[in-house]
Amino acid sequence: MQWKLAVALGAVGLVRPVLSMFGVLDALGKPWSPLAATALIAVVWVVVAVWTRTDQPVLTLTLAGVAYAILAALLNLLAQPFFPDAQPVGVPGVMGMLFTNAIWGAVLGLIAFGIQRLRRQRS
Repeated sequence: MQWKLAVALGAVGLVRPVLSMFGVLDALGKPWSPLAATALIAVVWVVVAVWTRTDQPVLTLTLAGVAYAILAALLNLLAQPFFPDAQPVGVPGVMGMLFTNAIWGAVLGLIAFGIQRLRRQRS
Protein backbone atom coordinates (compact mmCIF):
# COMPACT_ATOMS: atom_id res chain seq x y z
CA MET A 1 0.00 0.00 0.00
CA GLN A 2 1.39 3.36 -1.01
CA TRP A 3 0.19 5.87 1.57
CA LYS A 4 2.11 8.80 0.11
CA LEU A 5 0.60 8.15 -3.29
CA ALA A 6 -2.93 8.00 -1.85
CA VAL A 7 -2.47 11.32 -0.03
CA ALA A 8 -0.83 12.94 -3.08
CA LEU A 9 -3.70 11.86 -5.32
CA GLY A 10 -6.18 13.14 -2.74
CA ALA A 11 -4.38 16.50 -2.87
CA VAL A 12 -4.57 16.48 -6.68
CA GLY A 13 -8.34 16.24 -6.29
CA LEU A 14 -8.31 19.61 -4.53
CA VAL A 15 -7.83 21.25 -7.92
CA ARG A 16 -11.59 21.10 -8.46
CA PRO A 17 -12.72 22.88 -5.27
CA VAL A 18 -9.92 25.44 -5.61
CA LEU A 19 -11.01 26.22 -9.17
CA SER A 20 -14.56 26.53 -7.89
CA MET A 21 -13.58 28.79 -4.98
CA PHE A 22 -11.86 31.22 -7.32
CA GLY A 23 -14.74 31.26 -9.82
CA VAL A 24 -12.85 29.53 -12.63
CA LEU A 25 -15.47 26.81 -13.06
CA ASP A 26 -18.23 29.43 -13.18
CA ALA A 27 -16.31 31.39 -15.82
CA LEU A 28 -15.77 28.27 -17.93
CA GLY A 29 -19.46 27.40 -17.75
CA LYS A 30 -21.50 25.10 -15.62
CA PRO A 31 -22.42 22.23 -15.51
CA TRP A 32 -19.74 21.09 -17.96
CA SER A 33 -16.63 22.57 -16.38
CA PRO A 34 -17.04 20.84 -12.98
CA LEU A 35 -17.77 17.56 -14.77
CA ALA A 36 -14.73 17.99 -17.01
CA ALA A 37 -12.53 18.80 -14.00
CA THR A 38 -13.81 15.73 -12.16
CA ALA A 39 -13.25 13.53 -15.21
CA LEU A 40 -9.73 14.86 -15.69
CA ILE A 41 -8.88 14.19 -12.03
CA ALA A 42 -10.30 10.65 -12.36
CA VAL A 43 -8.13 10.02 -15.42
CA VAL A 44 -5.06 11.31 -13.57
CA TRP A 45 -5.78 9.00 -10.61
CA VAL A 46 -6.15 5.93 -12.83
CA VAL A 47 -3.14 6.75 -15.02
CA VAL A 48 -0.91 7.36 -11.99
CA ALA A 49 -2.05 4.13 -10.31
CA VAL A 50 -1.32 2.16 -13.48
CA TRP A 51 1.92 3.98 -14.31
CA THR A 52 3.37 3.54 -10.81
CA ARG A 53 2.26 -0.10 -10.85
CA THR A 54 0.80 0.22 -7.39
CA ASP A 55 0.32 -3.28 -6.00
CA GLN A 56 -3.13 -2.52 -4.55
CA PRO A 57 -4.83 0.00 -6.84
CA VAL A 58 -8.31 -0.49 -5.37
CA LEU A 59 -7.12 0.15 -1.82
CA THR A 60 -4.80 2.98 -2.87
CA LEU A 61 -7.48 4.86 -4.82
CA THR A 62 -10.12 4.18 -2.15
CA LEU A 63 -7.81 5.82 0.38
CA ALA A 64 -7.09 8.61 -2.13
CA GLY A 65 -10.84 9.28 -2.12
CA VAL A 66 -10.87 9.36 1.68
CA ALA A 67 -7.79 11.62 1.70
CA TYR A 68 -9.50 13.95 -0.77
CA ALA A 69 -12.62 14.15 1.42
CA ILE A 70 -10.57 14.98 4.52
CA LEU A 71 -8.46 17.55 2.67
CA ALA A 72 -11.54 19.12 1.07
CA ALA A 73 -13.21 19.44 4.49
CA LEU A 74 -10.04 21.06 5.87
CA LEU A 75 -9.88 23.38 2.85
CA ASN A 76 -13.46 24.39 3.55
CA LEU A 77 -12.59 25.21 7.16
CA LEU A 78 -9.53 27.21 6.11
CA ALA A 79 -11.54 29.11 3.49
CA GLN A 80 -14.21 30.27 5.96
CA PRO A 81 -12.48 33.53 6.97
CA PHE A 82 -11.58 34.46 3.39
CA PHE A 83 -14.69 33.52 1.42
CA PRO A 84 -17.93 34.89 2.89
CA ASP A 85 -19.98 32.45 0.80
CA ALA A 86 -18.15 29.41 2.23
CA GLN A 87 -20.57 27.36 4.27
CA PRO A 88 -19.30 25.07 7.01
CA VAL A 89 -19.66 21.37 6.31
CA GLY A 90 -21.36 19.61 9.19
CA VAL A 91 -20.64 16.11 10.42
CA PRO A 92 -23.30 14.51 8.17
CA GLY A 93 -21.77 16.33 5.18
CA VAL A 94 -18.27 15.14 6.03
CA MET A 95 -19.53 11.58 6.49
CA GLY A 96 -21.23 11.78 3.09
CA MET A 97 -18.03 13.14 1.53
CA LEU A 98 -15.99 10.31 3.05
CA PHE A 99 -18.40 7.62 1.86
CA THR A 100 -18.97 9.04 -1.63
CA ASN A 101 -15.30 9.68 -2.36
CA ALA A 102 -14.24 6.29 -0.97
CA ILE A 103 -16.71 4.62 -3.35
CA TRP A 104 -15.53 6.81 -6.25
CA GLY A 105 -11.91 5.92 -5.47
CA ALA A 106 -12.76 2.22 -5.28
CA VAL A 107 -14.45 2.34 -8.69
CA LEU A 108 -11.40 4.09 -10.16
CA GLY A 109 -9.19 1.54 -8.42
CA LEU A 110 -11.12 -1.28 -10.08
CA ILE A 111 -10.58 0.39 -13.45
CA ALA A 112 -6.85 0.75 -12.72
CA PHE A 113 -6.70 -2.89 -11.60
CA GLY A 114 -8.38 -3.99 -14.83
CA ILE A 115 -5.93 -2.00 -16.93
CA GLN A 116 -2.99 -3.41 -14.98
CA ARG A 117 -4.30 -6.92 -15.51
CA LEU A 118 -4.75 -6.35 -19.25
CA ARG A 119 -1.21 -4.97 -19.51
CA ARG A 120 0.19 -8.03 -17.71
CA GLN A 121 -1.67 -10.39 -20.04
CA ARG A 122 -0.26 -8.64 -23.11
CA SER A 123 3.31 -8.76 -21.78
